[in-house]
Amino acid sequence: MRRTSEQRSWLWRLLLLASAGVACGSSSARTGSTATGGVSTAGGTTGSGGVMGTGGVVGSGGKIGTGGGPGSGTGGVIGTGGVVGTGGGPGSGGKIGTGGGAGSGTGGKIGTGGGAGTATGGGSGVGTGGAGGIDAGIATGGRRGTGGDSGTGGGSGTGGGMGSGAKPSAGCNATTKPASGHFTIDVSGTSREYILTLPASYDASHPYRLILAFHGGQYDAQSVADGGPPGSGPYYGIQAEAKDTAIFVAPQATSARWNSGDVPYIKAMVTRFESELCVDQNRVFATGFSMGAIMTITLGCGSADVFRAIAPMSGQISGSCTGTQPIAYWASHGKSDPTINISNGEASRDTFATRNHCTTQTAAGSPAGCVNYQGCDAGYPVTWCPFEGVHEPAPFAGTAIWAFLSQF
Repeated sequence: MRRTSEQRSWLWRLLLLASAGVACGSSSARTGSTATGGVSTAGGTTGSGGVMGTGGVVGSGGKIGTGGGPGSGTGGVIGTGGVVGTGGGPGSGGKIGTGGGAGSGTGGKIGTGGGAGTATGGGSGVGTGGAGGIDAGIATGGRRGTGGDSGTGGGSGTGGGMGSGAKPSAGCNATTKPASGHFTIDVSGTSREYILTLPASYDASHPYRLILAFHGGQYDAQSVADGGPPGSGPYYGIQAEAKDTAIFVAPQATSARWNSGDVPYIKAMVTRFESELCVDQNRVFATGFSMGAIMTITLGCGSADVFRAIAPMSGQISGSCTGTQPIAYWASHGKSDPTINISNGEASRDTFATRNHCTTQTAAGSPAGCVNYQGCDAGYPVTWCPFEGVHEPAPFAGTAIWAFLSQF
């Protein structure tokens, strides 16, 4: 019994020793401080993922690694996308890159379209189309450039001084100084009279519009030049509107009436003016009232090769009007005219609207009450101005006629 008890005691001791041995063995079997995942081994302090491991301080993605601090890896401070890298300071798209501030790339300060280029349309060429009608400059078109400051549409182009379309006569630059006043001209052995009124600042090198204004049956050339009866001012109020930019002539009929036999006299006057004065041969016009309007219409019918436009007031066609060449046409007529019925004025209007290939459609014109026919040949408009009045020039005659004639 005693032996058995001792044996049991040793057995428990052995079991306790065995338990203690197992505990000590598992402790000695563990990976130590340098094992994988430990301080220095893989996974440890400097292991994979550790302080210096992959992804660590020095590892990929670390401060010096890809994208790291002073490294040169891709994506680093200096790497791709970094301060100096692609997309960085001076990189593509950077401060000096394409389109950059001071570069010379496309769109740069000195690039295409830049500030100081010499592109077409620059400062000063000899373009076409100017500001001031036939009354200023000598160049055809603008000052010098094409589309520049005074190029197309520039200072003295079409409509400018001797602009596009002007045809200076032989009298331009003549050394003999002309004067305004009463003159005569011999036509087929007959002495005919007229009054000439030059611009106060007449320039022998400048081609002027020439406007012939015919008197009515009860009046004379002097009344037209003075602006007496039937009123409206000198030359039917047109001279004041022209502001010294046109030559005016008041022809005198041999009797109170004008007729087709006066056409050679009128053409002889125009020939004289073109040889002695500086006239724009492409801008010769005729206007007149009553019998003077009939003479004006007669010239429109058969002398469109001489006259660019006509402006009859209270007129009608006398005889036939067989011409075919278009001519710009403006006319006014009193709705209550007892001397020449407005229907006669309308018939004359329709003749020229047909000649100029206008349609029957009209659009409101200026001043109120006037209409402009539509679809006419380019450069050959037809304007009709009926007004509340009798046999007299329209109260707006001077302003409206000058506005019409000065467009050519």
